[in-house]
Amino acid sequence: MKFGLSLFAVLILATPALAFETEEIGVLEARFGDENISQPTVIARSENETSATAFLFLAGGGFSSFSIAGYSLDNKRLSLELDYMSERPAVGTVPIGVTITYAPQGTAQHWTSEGAPTPPAISFTRLDVVGEEGHAVGTFAALLCYADGYGVEADTANCRQIDGHFDTRFFVEQ
Repeated sequence: MKFGLSLFAVLILATPALAFETEEIGVLEARFGDENISQPTVIARSENETSATAFLFLAGGGFSSFSIAGYSLDNKRLSLELDYMSERPAVGTVPIGVTITYAPQGTAQHWTSEGAPTPPAISFTRLDVVGEEGHAVGTFAALLCYADGYGVEADTANCRQIDGHFDTRFFVEQ
């Protein structure tokens, strides 16, 4: 199910801007090598669908997935994905999985923390959920390694540091 939601978010991000109306709900900013990245998190709406690029998915059975993805008209994608063994993670909840990904060309070629020599770090100063909405504020750091496509193992000899922060509203999905 997480894959389906992530795929829908990628499709929204890869769709021409005129197909969707967007409303900014936060920001995701980072420094990657000599590049400054600043992308809003958004709610994207079309005639029949609404989706946010920041959401907490309650998978059931005591598990949840939290996703923050930036939105960019040039299809560059920065995303943070966290998996929890908790349906309602809070500031001190330790994730069981974290992946940070950046696709600077908006293609399948990307930089990822998966398989990197050191694990990514994400720290929340705020992670509140009230009903179907929440707010997250925090920082992240990771070594991202280059992967030539999705499903391709990252090249651990070609890695760069990323450091950033986020401040966004998010929505709860089930």
